Amino acid sequence: MCAGNTVFKGTVPIMKSFFASILFVFVFTIRAASAQDVVWVQIEAHPSLRVAQQRAQVYSGVLADVSGFSLGGNWYGVMLGPYTRPDAERVLQAYRAERQIPVDSFISFTSSLGRQFWPVGADTLNRGVAVVPALDTGTGTGTTTTTTGTASADTVTLAPAIPDETKSEARRSERNLNADQRKDLQIALRAAGFYASAIDGAFGAGTRRSMSDWQNHNRIDPTGILTTRQRQMLMDQYNAPLLSVGMARVSDDKAGITMQMPAGAVRFARYEPPFAHYDSIGDVGARLLLISQPGNQATLFGLYDIMQTLEIVPLNGPRERGKNSFTLEGRGRGIVSHTEARLDNGQIKGFTLIWPAGDED
Repeated sequence: MCAGNTVFKGTVPIMKSFFASILFVFVFTIRAASAQDVVWVQIEAHPSLRVAQQRAQVYSGVLADVSGFSLGGNWYGVMLGPYTRPDAERVLQAYRAERQIPVDSFISFTSSLGRQFWPVGADTLNRGVAVVPALDTGTGTGTTTTTTGTASADTVTLAPAIPDETKSEARRSERNLNADQRKDLQIALRAAGFYASAIDGAFGAGTRRSMSDWQNHNRIDPTGILTTRQRQMLMDQYNAPLLSVGMARVSDDKAGITMQMPAGAVRFARYEPPFAHYDSIGDVGARLLLISQPGNQATLFGLYDIMQTLEIVPLNGPRERGKNSFTLEGRGRGIVSHTEARLDNGQIKGFTLIWPAGDED
């Protein structure tokens, strides 16, 4: 339960001009609205503030309304916006179709954003400005002048650029990956729409071709071999939706469950055995139930039947019951839910995650 350089087609200047003109109209109107009334399109997330700033600068050269905000947990997001939800959906669809943003870009909410780092000195949400290294403006002086929110100028020494690997160095670093790391890359490539073969950890012709396609899409030399930095970029893209909802390890002592949950989107509300309810906070609309009760196989099977009568488990969706566990998925009434439960040593433990339909990322 997160996004790199893009391929810019020959239509980019036209598209940029077109979008700049139409986006100005509704963005001008939105600026006066409260933060809760607007959403953003998150296109990338990086664990490095410098990398995130560099990526925001690249996007600003070809797209309108590029911003950058901290996401918490030392992650930094490159965003487009702010927009109304309908306008964000149209922008997301159009830019994806033109391959100007990654295919796993998604709609994010103001509640998930912290201090702003792009444009440099901006503080759109009045949440403070992230301290960010200066970028090279191409003057060849090794310094750059940045304008702060008070229109004063400061000269900052440019930090060294992060080096990337050569093709041979990338091959050597790739050999150090274990089987799970290689499979993770294939999973991320498949999620991004570039890979459709087996997740086997073997980098054959199909995987190499998908790597090359991903590089080409992200405006990187398509060698078919990912450098260490490119592998991190790919995994950042894959994990971006998780970052946006503040995934964190949470322990519920009363339920006796410790698990990763979207802590930025849900908060504990109450106990109603066998459930611990975590209700929605912010704008995401997610909910979570922890399931905890003593019992045996008959208790597990009874819970399986009861869960399917609840409103949070719509009838349309796959379900499977085994000897000591079950899973349920439901889609309908504007929600999607996923339930897992398992019997182990006389204890039944599980969870149900509910989120709005259409927000699959």
